[in-house]
Amino acid sequence: MLWRLVSNSNDIDRFRATDDPWALVTGASDGIGKSLCKVLAKRGFNVILHGRNQAKLSACCDELRNLAPGGKFELIVADATEPTSVGDVVKAAAGKPITVLINNAGYTTGPVQPLLTIDPEELGTAVNIGITWTLQLTRALLPRLVETKPSLILNVGSYAASHPPPFIAVYTGTKGFLQVFSQSLRTEMRTIGHKDVEVQHHEVYFCATKSNGAPENIATPSPDRMAQAIVDAVGSHKGHVISYWVHELLSWVFLFVPEWIISRIAGSVLASKRTDISSDR
Repeated sequence: MLWRLVSNSNDIDRFRATDDPWALVTGASDGIGKSLCKVLAKRGFNVILHGRNQAKLSACCDELRNLAPGGKFELIVADATEPTSVGDVVKAAAGKPITVLINNAGYTTGPVQPLLTIDPEELGTAVNIGITWTLQLTRALLPRLVETKPSLILNVGSYAASHPPPFIAVYTGTKGFLQVFSQSLRTEMRTIGHKDVEVQHHEVYFCATKSNGAPENIATPSPDRMAQAIVDAVGSHKGHVISYWVHELLSWVFLFVPEWIISRIAGSVLASKRTDISSDR
């Protein structure tokens, strides 16, 4: 928590050093991704929005143009379940001095059920969205981010990687990869002399998105509040940061709670949402 006393909420501006700064946000058609685009647009970034739904992305671009009339906003429709589509994203982003890459797309709509009952084909989808897509896109854009440094790679993670509950083992596994990948890449970039390529993993707890239908409260912020917290936390200069202050406070509380209790509580909540059991049972 102490980092919040010295963190600079304007630190994101240092990645706007070029005359024509661009940010690329994956999973931008709704939720936290869309809100991150709004925050970046208000901070003077041009934004490339990635998603699978062209209608939603077009509506987001229109909203951003009203929010920041001087900005430039483009959309890229690509299916993250098909890692080969990374090439389409890279081609669409060609020639743009991208200084910020936010990997927000994730395997968030998968089944809530034991691994024992999950369709094996679903595993490939989970790995493609939650791991392969992010890995391939980051690798493809990394040379450009080195060229345009100072630059930022921001990976949006989940508390599930730190406190893995039952019934979402596949999702948790993808987020565990993202957390370790981020930490390793951050160290690697510093080791090979590219410390101006900032790599951060932001751990998100609860958020009131349309997809989960959760009510907004102090512990479950709106996507707009969550996105603002994420952008503000860039100034922490930490490789792993819990962006929203209430969530970080909870993380400290969890240090004094046995992990089996945390898992049991989370498991009881997720058990009521299982997709392999009829809701009328």
